[in-house]
Amino acid sequence: MVEASREVFGDIPLSLRYVFYAAASMAVAIFFIGSWFKVSIWLRGRADPSDGLSGKSVSKLIMASLLYIFSADCLMARRVMQKSKLRGMMLIFIYWGFVILFIGTVLVAVDYDLGLDILKGKFYLYYSFVLDIAGGLALISLSFYILRRSVFLRHSVVSGWDDAAVLILMFIVIFSGFCIEGIRLARFNPPLMDWSPVGAVFSSIFKSLGGDIPLPLLYMVFWIFHALSAFTFIAFIPFSKQFHMFAAQITTLEASKRRAYLEGLVHG
Repeated sequence: MVEASREVFGDIPLSLRYVFYAAASMAVAIFFIGSWFKVSIWLRGRADPSDGLSGKSVSKLIMASLLYIFSADCLMARRVMQKSKLRGMMLIFIYWGFVILFIGTVLVAVDYDLGLDILKGKFYLYYSFVLDIAGGLALISLSFYILRRSVFLRHSVVSGWDDAAVLILMFIVIFSGFCIEGIRLARFNPPLMDWSPVGAVFSSIFKSLGGDIPLPLLYMVFWIFHALSAFTFIAFIPFSKQFHMFAAQITTLEASKRRAYLEGLVHG
């Protein structure tokens, strides 16, 4: 029996792989440069003893973000949960979904570029299952927020074009990723497809198309579209209001410090 695994860059020509790495590097560079400028703006105000951000450098704030990214307030969306349990759960699915998908993508890159060859066998099956469930829940949650803003509460939810753009970009990234997986499963029909439940659903859709569209060509089209949408999303984050996804842990931490400072003034 063939050991479970998958081929990275299957049917993708070498020249396009070089373009992929160049575009990925550019998107990451734009993200970090934009984030640096965004955080720098936070530090331009007058010194305020009650403001935990006052007197800190950009590098220290970034370090604080990394240290407190796994705080319960951020990971469990406590602020939103206090207002709406449903919205809080949807936000948790989106946040954790992207965290897990990001870790999975990094794992693929490290495994492929360093030649570790760890994504195979049972580990690969568990990996596929976890990423499928995380991506599926994130896709459902993004659909919830998109419909909430555009259909159910479009007159009462205050938001700008960039709010909708980020939600739609996030949806496109995950949806196109499942399309890639579905096409791959439809082409090779691996025996352990049950470990990719969401991908199997997409696979059945592409199988229903029959032979009208060649799956290798369709795979490349969706692969390019997925990469472009993912890089656009990464580069756009620092310039949108959704940058709070990465800044929330800083603001949460500093808000608690501000409360402690004010309470000290009152009781001191």
